[in-house]
Amino acid sequence: MLTNRQIKLINSLHSKKGRVENQLFLVEGEKAVLELIQSSIQIEFIVTSEHFAAKYEQSFSPIELYIEDEDLIQKLSTLVSNSFGFAVVSMSPFQFTLQYKEQITVVLDGIRDPGNLGTIIRICDWYGIKQIALSHDCTDIFNPKVIAASMGSFSRVKFEYVDLKNLFESNSHLPVLGALLNGDDIHQVIFPGECFLVFGNESNGIRPENIPYITQKVTIPRYGEAESLNVGISTAIFLDNLRRG
Repeated sequence: MLTNRQIKLINSLHSKKGRVENQLFLVEGEKAVLELIQSSIQIEFIVTSEHFAAKYEQSFSPIELYIEDEDLIQKLSTLVSNSFGFAVVSMSPFQFTLQYKEQITVVLDGIRDPGNLGTIIRICDWYGIKQIALSHDCTDIFNPKVIAASMGSFSRVKFEYVDLKNLFESNSHLPVLGALLNGDDIHQVIFPGECFLVFGNESNGIRPENIPYITQKVTIPRYGEAESLNVGISTAIFLDNLRRG
């Protein structure tokens, strides 16, 4: 059974401050935890119910395991419904310094919604994009909602929080394509083999101070009456057109 100290630790991981102080984060739900077990990522311990402990006995065997009743699991979880449990995971394998040569890098400018960030990570994984650069004010990638929305893809896509001005100025030889409303029709764009693809904040788009670094503005043309597109959908459309090319 979990000790009071462990319960306090788990509850602390619901906040960014607790995650940073302990260098740990939560991975919640059956599918996400089982996929995590298959990776090389360090799992500190797993909390699950008696039913799932028996069901996945072989998978869990090398990992420290705590069996608790579903009421406590749900109380400790951030998910609306979680009868399976969760893993407490080390952040140590996630200290990346990205390299931009011969890479397509998705760059996120002020993405605040955890669901959007998790979806973008999952989309990048689907299209084989290996890395994401995030402005410092993007939401925390270890937020449980981001981890849940990424559906396991967080373990396969590298990321780094960076100063975007320094990023663009230090890599001025690379093309920078920005998702903007007044750009070239995406269906006519030839995407380069190495570049930055920049997506802006859900409400305000790419910040004005970053627009001068964009070497090609790209627009998804509108054929109907919708006011805007979700940033995750925009990312998927960009990456699909990139892969077609």
